[in-house]
Formats: sequence, structure tokens, C-alpha cells
Amino acid sequence: MVTEAVNSLRRRVRLVMLLSAAERTGLAPIGILRLHSFAYLSNVLSPVWNLPPLDGKILKRRGGPFYPELQNDLDRLVGMGVAVISGVGHVRDEAGRWRLEGSYNLNHEFAEPILSTLGLFKEESRLCAFILELGHALTALSDDELDGAVSEDATYSDPLTSNDNVVDFEAKRSRNFSANAAEYFDQVMPVGIASPGEKLHLYVRHLRRRIDDQR
Repeated sequence: MVTEAVNSLRRRVRLVMLLSAAERTGLAPIGILRLHSFAYLSNVLSPVWNLPPLDGKILKRRGGPFYPELQNDLDRLVGMGVAVISGVGHVRDEAGRWRLEGSYNLNHEFAEPILSTLGLFKEESRLCAFILELGHALTALSDDELDGAVSEDATYSDPLTSNDNVVDFEAKRSRNFSANAAEYFDQVMPVGIASPGEKLHLYVRHLRRRIDDQR
């Protein structure tokens, strides 16, 4: 049985990977909601890299993905000195509630030993490579496009799941429309099967086209 302590550790490891990828791809310092969107996309698109999602369920919000447990673990990383927050302020969310706003970076004095240790393990190295490639793919979007990308994501924008209901792509692969759409690019590549990295980049470009169509 996986305990909450283990799940919390997994989320903190994932956060270090996300923040490291954000820094290496020029997305950092990364704001709270943008980081949660990055986390969501790393979950919903993980099957493209033949990896399981860390969290295959999320409450659908009008303002975009937000994982309360992940935020708690991010706050813990700040308290532990592994992550640094800047530009701290408060903003009202779509429900009129006040929430913390800020941008995050890693504190490399404490983060580098963690990243070096993760590199010793095959599965963690694969996960790091996937998240870094996803970060590279997201750099094709402008700031405005990046903030609106998840609203055009095939799974999150599914009209059969309304706001304040759970987006669940964990139980059935058929419900993960995002990964299925990315896999579809195999059928349209002129030179054969697309690599997992190419599928990520093509899917992000697909999101950009959908955003442009809404303008």
C-alpha cells in the first residue's frame, strides 16, 4: 500500500524535475498556475513516453489545472530551501477567493544533489528526459498561448466534463484524448512513425493552432 508520505515524496521529486526543465528551457521563473499546467500536461501526455501519469485525475476548474496537494508540496520545497519563490503577491481566483501568486526557481545548492541522484536511476532519468522534452515543446508557445494551452487540451476541454467535475484519464486510456491525439500523428507523418519527442512537439503545435482559431 502506497502511503501519503510516499505520494508526497513522488510529487516533490516531480516538482524538482518540472522546475529544472523550466529553467533549462527558459520557462523559469515559472508562475504558480503555469507550473500547475506544466504538471497537468506531464501527466496527461506521459503515455506518449510510455510512462504512467503521476496523477490521472484532476478537478476541472474554469481557471485551469490546480493540484492542491502539489501546491502543498511546492510550499514544503520552499520551506526546505530546495525551491525559491519571488514576486510574491495575492490575486483573486475565478471564484473570488484570494490565493498566493509568485514565481518559482530552484535553489541549486540543494536541488543539484537531488537531480544528480535521480540521474542514477533509469526510470527517473526517463521521466526527466520526458519532462525536459515537453518543456522544449512548450517554448513554441508565447506567454499568452502558454497560459491558455490547457483550455484547448483535448482531455481538459472535453465538453462532457463540466467545470467542478473530475477529469479522469487514469482508469481508461480511451479517456486520455490528449495522448491519443499525439499518437495519431504516427498516421500523418510522411516518413513513417513519429518519435515520442516529435509527438509532443506536434501536439503542442496543434494546441497553438486551436488557440489561434479562437482569436
